[in-house]
Amino acid sequence: MIRKTAAALLLACLALPVLADDKSESESNWNWQVSLGLSAWQEKSLLKDAPGNSALPVLPTLQFDVSYKNFFLETPSRRISSLSSYALWGYHIYQDEVWQVDAIWGSYMPFLDESGYTQHGFDVNEALRGISERQSDGSIGVRLQRFEDNQHFSVELVRDLDNAYRDFLLQTYYNYIIQARNWDIQLTLGLNLYSSALVDYYFGIRPHEVTPDRPLYKGKAAYRLHLGVSTLYPINEDWLLELGFGMNHYSKGVSDSPIVESSLEALGMVNVRYVF
Repeated sequence: MIRKTAAALLLACLALPVLADDKSESESNWNWQVSLGLSAWQEKSLLKDAPGNSALPVLPTLQFDVSYKNFFLETPSRRISSLSSYALWGYHIYQDEVWQVDAIWGSYMPFLDESGYTQHGFDVNEALRGISERQSDGSIGVRLQRFEDNQHFSVELVRDLDNAYRDFLLQTYYNYIIQARNWDIQLTLGLNLYSSALVDYYFGIRPHEVTPDRPLYKGKAAYRLHLGVSTLYPINEDWLLELGFGMNHYSKGVSDSPIVESSLEALGMVNVRYVF
């Protein structure tokens, strides 16, 4: 019933007329940009005894931004908060030169199993042996954005409907862009608010997962604070060099989990990609 209600609400949003000025009839309704690349990375993982990049030191990357009229499909990029990039589907409900409101659907939390996250490969992490799989979510919600000169602010409020944790997540980002010759530098500050249901699903320990070194744990509401910097440099007309570093600090609701190493998570990346 909840899924049907949410679907109906989304369809209602999609039926709303966009209040922004109409584009000229001669302008194409299609816009797209796609890039493929390779990324070398290293991390201080949130997870206990995670292997870092030993299994997959270089990862393929795919970024795209496709829109048709007011519908869009994008991969939020240049947020060095996770290697688990996600695709975001949506519809522009309202947009002008400064503000934008979107109905959105996407996955915000990565899949987790005995091996850790996807980038950790397939070998079982002994600290995680015996835990059940934590599925990635499928969340629907709304996003509010403000664009002003070299600043960008975004707030996303979504609810999981895909039988993962089935609760709310709030994600906010503030980006500040600095132009230095050919370098495009982005400074990012982010804050995520996690419900107790979300933390318990991904970081809680169920009775059947308990071991002598892994006690029962009931997750509590938590937050994640993100600080990041990323730079883009055009090698030529088609190739881009991207450098990035990000740090996440998790509150005790997450860091107290027996499968979490500490409250601090860090990630560094060097990415070379071709833009079509």
